[in-house]
Amino acid sequence: MTPYTAEGILALLTKLCAIASISGHAEQENACARLIYDELKSIPCAGGNELDVKFIACEADALKRKAVYALLTPAQPAPRTVLLTGHFDVVDTACYGELKELACDLPALTRKLRELGGLAPEAQADLESGNWLFGRGSMDMKAGLALFIAAIGRYAAQESLGVNIAFLAVPDEEANSAGMRGSMREFCTLLAERGIKLNAALTGEPCFWTKATSETPAARPYYTGSTGKIMPAFLAVGQGAHIENYFNGLSSALMISNVVRTLEASPALQERTVDGVLLSPAACLSMQVRRDSYSVTLPERSAAYFNVLCVERTPLEILQICRKAASAAAMETLAAVGRAARAYGKSVPLPAIDVFTVAELVQMRAAQTHASKEAVMEELRAFAQSVPSDLDAREISLRTFEHLADCVRLAKPAIIVGFVPPYYPALYNRNRTEDEKRLRRIVMKTVEEAGRLAGDGATSYTEVFMGISDLSFLGFQGEEQALLALKDNMPGWGVAYDLPIEQLLSLDVPVANMGPAGRDAHKDTERLELRYSLEVAPKLLVAAIDEIARG
Repeated sequence: MTPYTAEGILALLTKLCAIASISGHAEQENACARLIYDELKSIPCAGGNELDVKFIACEADALKRKAVYALLTPAQPAPRTVLLTGHFDVVDTACYGELKELACDLPALTRKLRELGGLAPEAQADLESGNWLFGRGSMDMKAGLALFIAAIGRYAAQESLGVNIAFLAVPDEEANSAGMRGSMREFCTLLAERGIKLNAALTGEPCFWTKATSETPAARPYYTGSTGKIMPAFLAVGQGAHIENYFNGLSSALMISNVVRTLEASPALQERTVDGVLLSPAACLSMQVRRDSYSVTLPERSAAYFNVLCVERTPLEILQICRKAASAAAMETLAAVGRAARAYGKSVPLPAIDVFTVAELVQMRAAQTHASKEAVMEELRAFAQSVPSDLDAREISLRTFEHLADCVRLAKPAIIVGFVPPYYPALYNRNRTEDEKRLRRIVMKTVEEAGRLAGDGATSYTEVFMGISDLSFLGFQGEEQALLALKDNMPGWGVAYDLPIEQLLSLDVPVANMGPAGRDAHKDTERLELRYSLEVAPKLLVAAIDEIARG
């Protein structure tokens, strides 16, 4: 077992990082799962404590990856349970260039970087300080997992353990969160079989050192929530015509470009966190004409999808905003064509452009075929399954968009509004329940104590993590209808993407980060702050767990 010491945690971190468990590399991800499983199985229990350790096969995962579940329970039933969770996959190492082969060997990479020098000033200063360990997965987030595994060993040795500790380590967080999404049903079932209710969830994600600004100093941030993310998508269906007869048709490329102009960085989708921080604006991640070869016909199909961050807004609310944007884009398209026609001395009738949601097209298809909505959804799933499974999930969804439009046989140009994968529900501490209030107090105390123990006061609190994390899948803070709007408007649901909706609606777990600290996640200078992560963070974690246990 791994001792709960700086040396023990560092040794386990080095072993975990030595496995290059890059997202999508199933063999290595499963090898890392095996190491975590073996480490947990090696933990002895004292005083009648029990530690149950299992693999969870990630549901609907074509790569057949595994998550690792554990549950530590005392001899005498404990009323309260804390979840320790995190991911063991890492991002690619290509950015390391010639040092790629050393990227997962933390001591060797750090030594080599000292020999070479020449890093950016901040990274070079950290390197020369001797207080930072460089390498892929060092801070994002295998140090957090090493800390958690060692903590389970510490608590398993307690004669009078007064809390249940659940553990879940998953693959694929860095890609599509297939690990967390695919393990939640079985994870919840395993807890339910033991009569376990979660009172708090702590992630081993690190405190990502912030950059100093003119207003705030650099700090290690702690948070009690995670930003949401949704991907609105649009399929523009135009009217084909040879380019010599431009005004006899309607270019879908023009239609979709107006959608992008309307929504890109649009204030209509602007949101602030609970503490007033503006989220990043909506951004188009893909805009494309949907054809495979050269043609002198006006494009009949074009598509675009956007990255939208959210805190309060539900999929249903965002769908309504996007529908209005599509209507505005349709009007601007017709106005632009009208202006162009006049400039060319043409008088042409302008076709109306309809705007539909995916759910509305499903209803139209059901009416046309005298079938149920469920039958049409099954038809779409069957089509999505026929698409090559090695394609990107967004491409599978877009092809299913197009298939639905083909089936309905739209008579006029149209813009279809829906979603493509992935979706991350926003999750934040609303300070309503006793568990939420308690965890908020614990995190506030952690921030104060962390600054004192570190000796620099460089810790801070923020309501939500401004990135995306698997914490999103520990509950949905909205009504079922709002979540079903996502399912009903994402073509390929159940194939390209899926969510454990029942579990999302049933869970209500306050969350916080309680891991190490580091800098430059996903970069070739990713690094872990050693003293804080190996000496301060372990004390903070124990204090937090003990406080949760007291209730």
